[in-house]
Amino acid sequence: MVERPASVVKELLENAIDAGSQHIQIDIERGGSSLIRVIDDGVGIAKSELALAVSRHATSKLSTLNELEHIASLGFRGEALASISAVSRLSIQSKPKPQTQAWQINTGTDTDFANYRAEPEPVAGSTGTIVEVRELFFNTPARRKFMRTVKTEFKHIDNVFKRIALSRFDIAFKLSHNKKVIRNLPGAETSKAIESRIGRLFSNEFLANSYRIDLSSNHFSQMGTIRLWGWVSKPHWHRSQPDWQYFYVNGRFIRDKLVNHALRQACQELLPSDSYLSYLLYLEIDPGQVDVNVHPTKHEVRFRQTRLVHDFIYSALHRVLEPSAYGEPSASKESSADKEPSAGQQPSADQEPVITGSTENNTATLHSDRDKSVYYNPYSSVPYQKNSSALSRKDVADHLEGMQKLYQSPTQQTDSGQTSAAEKQNFFGTCLDVLIPDFILSQNKVQADEPQLYLFQIKALQQYILQHVFTAGERTQLLIPQTVVLKPRQVDDLINVQKALEQWGLEIGQIADDSLMVRSLPDLQDIPGCIINLEKLLEALSVWLKEQKNLQADGQEPDISAAATKILLNTLQTTSLSLAEQNQLLTILAGMVRQSSPVPLWNKQPLWLILDKDKLSALFNNS
Repeated sequence: MVERPASVVKELLENAIDAGSQHIQIDIERGGSSLIRVIDDGVGIAKSELALAVSRHATSKLSTLNELEHIASLGFRGEALASISAVSRLSIQSKPKPQTQAWQINTGTDTDFANYRAEPEPVAGSTGTIVEVRELFFNTPARRKFMRTVKTEFKHIDNVFKRIALSRFDIAFKLSHNKKVIRNLPGAETSKAIESRIGRLFSNEFLANSYRIDLSSNHFSQMGTIRLWGWVSKPHWHRSQPDWQYFYVNGRFIRDKLVNHALRQACQELLPSDSYLSYLLYLEIDPGQVDVNVHPTKHEVRFRQTRLVHDFIYSALHRVLEPSAYGEPSASKESSADKEPSAGQQPSADQEPVITGSTENNTATLHSDRDKSVYYNPYSSVPYQKNSSALSRKDVADHLEGMQKLYQSPTQQTDSGQTSAAEKQNFFGTCLDVLIPDFILSQNKVQADEPQLYLFQIKALQQYILQHVFTAGERTQLLIPQTVVLKPRQVDDLINVQKALEQWGLEIGQIADDSLMVRSLPDLQDIPGCIINLEKLLEALSVWLKEQKNLQADGQEPDISAAATKILLNTLQTTSLSLAEQNQLLTILAGMVRQSSPVPLWNKQPLWLILDKDKLSALFNNS
């Protein structure tokens, strides 16, 4: 439904962009009530399709039903031109490049408001399309009464123009009102030109008081790469109205409740009440992960993985607005002129690490990855291409090397005569894989005259190593904050010691009466197969805090750091280890103990058992 002149301008501009235009001109008269003309140099409409273009439910932007699940265009419903034709005098002149002649169709006559049977007529014209909408609502007086003043209607048109112009920096736009040029924006091909357009449509003060953000993740299950980039104002530079908040998903301007909640949550602790940050942000995601067909104006979308998208946006903004919480300087604080890509070009992945996160089994990690992938480019008409392989050449080489070692016979390994320095240092020898769940068996092949077998319990080994290398206060910041649901009483107890836990390495925040958000975890020093089970850790901490309430009443302060470390050791979650990780674990242990020293104990049990020839013979003889 056509609500006002601005909605007509929006639809026509989106059609021009989808047509691959590089120059778009918009002419307005009397706030759009008298004339709306959009001229573009796009691919044009063939003569045979002009009549079909103004028919209902007809679109050239979809060729198969499968494309409905991967919509990359701004418009696709095939209703805009028909709806406009029904309430105005509409004419379309178009010429595709292969055609030698331009053709024009006119609809909206006095006798047939939407003249779908109109025949095209030859006219003189260049490649592209000219759409003219005259006398809007001439045949619906009731609708015309609700139109505002010329100044107000043009203000709405100008707002639509700004949103579109900020979505495609590479396209030149020109807007005139009553034959007077209001805005003339050349195509932005350099970072300086892009900033010039932003400065003209927002203000240069916004750029001077904004952080540059560019964060990506490609470790989400079945989501491909997700990226958030753009500008967000610094907390001290806020406004009393949310009028400078522009958010785009794959080049489409949206106002979505999920996105707005994530953005508000990221900055709510940094702003005074009734204050708003300004931002110009672009989210790029696999079109198959977004449903844009949930609202008539397409201002709202639905994400298939709503929780992951919400947490990614929140964490990306929080990382920029509170860089000190991450123990590192924020890359976004650098000058936008130094970091901004030119039009048609994505910022290089070599500029900063690509941050990734995992949300499986209530665990979270922070990695760095510089792999590049083909993805949606807001400056290009090239459609989305999904990365066919996530493996780099190094990954393939590592896999092949591991398979070669795995299938080598013990004789081949021993007879090679080449023993690495790590193997010589590691007197436990080489792992023979996990033959029984949770246990490692290794063979000392360095001392050929006295071969020995070592048997280890994996979890006890990990706990022993962590006890000696763990340092309270060191932490790993999570790109994707994790939410843990507990009892309201447990949440209250943990929030009461929030600062003490943060000094220990666990940063939490309350998001509901029964929910906590975890933003950082204690650093586990990359011990193989050793991860934190958040739910068990927080529940055990709350139980300990309840037990300590009597001591607190007597004026004794409990040692939270020591207790939390002990609880962490007892609630560790272990995962299956590859052969390389098993050997890495034993190498770490060998560096901590000496072969001649007594066998260390964990929970009063030895960390390993030695099975030499004599012990094995005794076992069989006694049987």
